[in-house]
Amino acid sequence: MNSKERVDAVLTHGNPDRTPFCLVDGGAWIAKTENISYRNMYGMEDGGASLIVKWTDEFETDIVSAVSGVFTACLNAFGCSINLDNIGNPVDTGVAFKDPEEEIPLLDKSTIRQKLEANEFVQNMLKQSRNVKKLVGDRKYLLGDIAGPFTMAAVMVGVQDFIMLIMDEPELVEQLLDFTTEVSSQMFKLLHENGCDIALPAEPVASGSMISGEMFEEWAVPSLKKLKDSLPEYKYFFTHVCGASLARVKPLRDVGINAFSGDYLVDLDNALTDADNKLVIMGNINPAGVLLTGSADEIYKEACERIKTANGRGHILATGCDMTADTPLENVKMLVKACKDLAF
Repeated sequence: MNSKERVDAVLTHGNPDRTPFCLVDGGAWIAKTENISYRNMYGMEDGGASLIVKWTDEFETDIVSAVSGVFTACLNAFGCSINLDNIGNPVDTGVAFKDPEEEIPLLDKSTIRQKLEANEFVQNMLKQSRNVKKLVGDRKYLLGDIAGPFTMAAVMVGVQDFIMLIMDEPELVEQLLDFTTEVSSQMFKLLHENGCDIALPAEPVASGSMISGEMFEEWAVPSLKKLKDSLPEYKYFFTHVCGASLARVKPLRDVGINAFSGDYLVDLDNALTDADNKLVIMGNINPAGVLLTGSADEIYKEACERIKTANGRGHILATGCDMTADTPLENVKMLVKACKDLAF
């Protein structure tokens, strides 16, 4: 099987030849390894696409993540500052509002697409995606990884203030989530028009380590469902949630997503049981633990354990989140080696 056939087989709960391998993002690692800032990467003639394809081919990933390392940067179109110059770190995105209570009611959904298309950095993101697609062609699926509606809303307000706003001004949160769901939708549509096959809204602020299950189901799940329903053009729809988020699997399964990208704090066996062969679990090697500091042998052993735990159930071996910029190359290669060595 080639990479696309292998991914199709897993996501349709068929019979792949082996476990597919994917990195969640990887942009910070690429920038650090190439000693280049995001400003300079996205300023390249191809938007940095050649660097992404160079390294994802070296890693032998079955899915390629476009727009690497900038999952909240499109919010620059709506007043958030972005820091593009720290090599080896994801883009730092600032808040959009000075007075959320006054400014949120003034948000205008009708201008979202226009503002995205007018934003220089968004255009650089689309350039990168378009050129990755040209270089990858039909060999692999291209994944668009940007923030989901709940996390976008939190970034625009500031995470702590956003959580307080949920408790104190829920009607404002409803208005803001309605806006950020449309922002996420329009950004994913633009990415699809520029080559992306898989949508992956990332919701780190919806982590089980940050908010309760009740809050997740009341606020994050409806906006993700609305987002998914707005994107029929995508072949597959994934979601990533950081932290101790096992309890997120069943609600997301019922939304009808194709794959849940989980952190190392999510027990893989229990997640696969909760998935009930209705969604695929993607993960969940600890990127800041064993992958960063462990030996190649330790990583190979842990990857093999994940594959054996899945035991043919729907699973894509992946990092539990974005790998750190200092991760040894040999350690990453052990992940795909485990997938190959334990072929079905």
